[in-house]
Amino acid sequence: MISTAFISYIFVTAFTPGPNNLMALTNAAKFGLRKASIFCLGVLAGFLIDMSLCALLTTVLYASIPKVEPFMKGIGALYMLFLAFTVFRDKPKQKKSEKNFLNPSSMFTGTIMQLVNVKVIIYGITSMTAFVIPNTQSSSGVILGVLLLSIVGFLGTFTWAVFGSLFQNIFTKYRKQTNIIMALLLVYCAVMVLR
Repeated sequence: MISTAFISYIFVTAFTPGPNNLMALTNAAKFGLRKASIFCLGVLAGFLIDMSLCALLTTVLYASIPKVEPFMKGIGALYMLFLAFTVFRDKPKQKKSEKNFLNPSSMFTGTIMQLVNVKVIIYGITSMTAFVIPNTQSSSGVILGVLLLSIVGFLGTFTWAVFGSLFQNIFTKYRKQTNIIMALLLVYCAVMVLR
């Protein structure tokens, strides 16, 4: 199951810009690493759910991808555009007393992002169909694949959060410019999903 191609694919996919990574960077720059870590834990939970579903449903999805793919791409692109708008209109850090389940730094948001993140779903389906399931017949091998994909995905997102935290002062000083760049990168991700 573990080959150079598999490791290369999952690391490149997990560490390149995507909605999770950009939101982790933005959250760490705005709220600090501790709050961004909560979002990242949500991302990990979402990864575990997505990778488990991909492992269980790969055969069914593989047969119906032509029917499901446009729908999933549309939902994922709309969500990325919503995130881009949210990042673009972001205001400087303020004291907020209310708890909001749609808070961009919440665990709930991190988990939900995974469930509609086309990049992660395709990451899971591709990994399961190309590397994991063809090379293992055991449940433990599939579970190991799910765990490996989830942990590497989480590490990619958390690395972006650390980067955002390290450069928090720069991002705060150039908040508007940073928000515009992050929003444009999210729009780019949405456009690439629809291609």
